Amino acid sequence: MHKIQQNIVKYLSKGLHMKVILWLNALHMAEAFPQDTAEQRAYRAFEALITGEDVAIDLTQAALLIACIEYPDLDMAYYTAQLDALARRVRTLLALPDPDVLPQLPPEIESLAVIHALNDVLFKQEQFHGNRTDYYNPANSFLNKVLEDHTCIPISLSILYMEVSRRIGLHIDGIGLPFHFMVRCRSREGYVYIDVFDGGKLLDEQQCRERIYRMRGGKVKIQAQWFEPVSHKQLLLRMLQNLKHIYLRSEAYTRVLAVSDRLLLLDPSLAMEWRDRGTIHLQLKHYGRALSDLKAYLELAPRARDRDEILGHIKMIRQMISMMN
Repeated sequence: MHKIQQNIVKYLSKGLHMKVILWLNALHMAEAFPQDTAEQRAYRAFEALITGEDVAIDLTQAALLIACIEYPDLDMAYYTAQLDALARRVRTLLALPDPDVLPQLPPEIESLAVIHALNDVLFKQEQFHGNRTDYYNPANSFLNKVLEDHTCIPISLSILYMEVSRRIGLHIDGIGLPFHFMVRCRSREGYVYIDVFDGGKLLDEQQCRERIYRMRGGKVKIQAQWFEPVSHKQLLLRMLQNLKHIYLRSEAYTRVLAVSDRLLLLDPSLAMEWRDRGTIHLQLKHYGRALSDLKAYLELAPRARDRDEILGHIKMIRQMISMMN
């Protein structure tokens, strides 16, 4: 391990930061999961899933693999079948055959009709709803628990809504509005925004803008990009960042590490994530991993405002490692 750390320092000194950063992440996982555990298999499956084209990422599988952070032996096929069953019920309301017979929506069926049928099944019959009384419960972020408890936060309910609609044949985009994730669908009249946290309430863009103004007390400049669809990776990043903050509130640091591992898989250029993971490793006295992560942070952000503080941590970590050798 000492030889590997020497090589990392050598490559970092030459400025080969991204190659080393990817290597660091692979090394970190090898150290974190030395055995072939359920946690390691879930991590590898998530890594394989997000490799390649963004649109090809299966959000159902990705969300369930994130849930494996808390439930490593999760039966993913069981919960996937529940989404299939919900989609079949919506198709029944629309008098549509199973997707094996007709995977695409007939052109005469308007998207608003599908949305109303979706809302009927999900919000009236099944009573999925936003969890307003226990918002920061990590269960709200796990698709398996959403399907069991029928309560969650906006982004996880949005994934459920998007994935059921995909099985019907209707494309729904995720929209990352400030403070409140929503979904959007194109109709004959234009775009319709759906607030899944509020029982599938339908809004137009102007109503979304007015809501943002109210939430910010009118002191906000509306950004056009807020209304652009997020990619699958962006959606998963936001979902994981929410979960990370929830775990931090309860000081569940080993869970925070698992979330950070996946965030860095999705985007290894997230400098702050390397810093945060390094800080958590330091808190847990994982000195070698803390050193690697904090060095990666400074390589990605050489002019960081907290550079001197991080250099102080690095000096202290080296002293600790020296004392243990």
